[in-house]
Amino acid sequence: MSIGYVLAILTGIFYGLQGVVGKWVVRDTPPVASAWAVTTFTVPFLAVLLLVQGMPTVNPLPFWGATFTSYAVNLLAWTLFFKSLQLSSIALTMPYTALTPLFIIPVSYLLLGEIPSTPGVGGILLIILGAYGLQIPPGQWYQPIRGLFQDKGTRLMIGVAALWSVSATVEKVAVVNSSPLFYGVVINSLLGATYTLYLIIRHPAVFRGKGNGWTRFGLLGLVSAAMVVVQFYALLHLFVSYVIAFKRAGVLVSVLLGYFLFREKGIIRHLLFSLLMILGAYLIMAGG
Repeated sequence: MSIGYVLAILTGIFYGLQGVVGKWVVRDTPPVASAWAVTTFTVPFLAVLLLVQGMPTVNPLPFWGATFTSYAVNLLAWTLFFKSLQLSSIALTMPYTALTPLFIIPVSYLLLGEIPSTPGVGGILLIILGAYGLQIPPGQWYQPIRGLFQDKGTRLMIGVAALWSVSATVEKVAVVNSSPLFYGVVINSLLGATYTLYLIIRHPAVFRGKGNGWTRFGLLGLVSAAMVVVQFYALLHLFVSYVIAFKRAGVLVSVLLGYFLFREKGIIRHLLFSLLMILGAYLIMAGG
């Protein structure tokens, strides 16, 4: 197994852990505080690693073009993400975040010239199907599809998945023209500063939280920093669509931990959909 696939698998594991810790964080804070913590509290960990590694050579024009594109796209995507959750239920919206790897295929071809193999495309589709199934309540598999025609929040979430396909692709451009750690520090600093300003204006109570709240934010930042490192290094070795497919497969970790930590139900059904994602991951690796 190549180092790229090892890093992609670790990306999925940390993505799953991020979801579990994020659920712990948002129990007592507004959802946007989770996005703020993911970016702001990630920066110190990445900055220390960057100081140890040293500053990279930066190719300014493509780096800053990709970085500000990612910044603008992510701000719009997260705004629409929270708006979608306000308008609709999680069951109608979250399954469509699994479509991001599918949208990445044409975007990465246009921007990077990346063309997945036939088995790779099949693997991506299986991971999407598995991730979709994991996020739907039992007996309601048709609800998100029906929501396409009846629910604005559902349509917004599809837009979010499409926007994330753009940001994930331009992130590779930024990483290749600097380094994973340097780009991680810059993009999270930009997003973190913006979210900080927003919270100061709209949710100042977040900053008056007790010590336990800051511990949660710090833990979320640590897990997110680990995910950023392995994800951005994985982009140096694999197609963007493959890395993000493995990342979305990380919901398997969230499902298992949700069962053991939060006593969430439906573990057998979840494991069956998880097997689809594992098969999808195998097809991606077998197809190269």
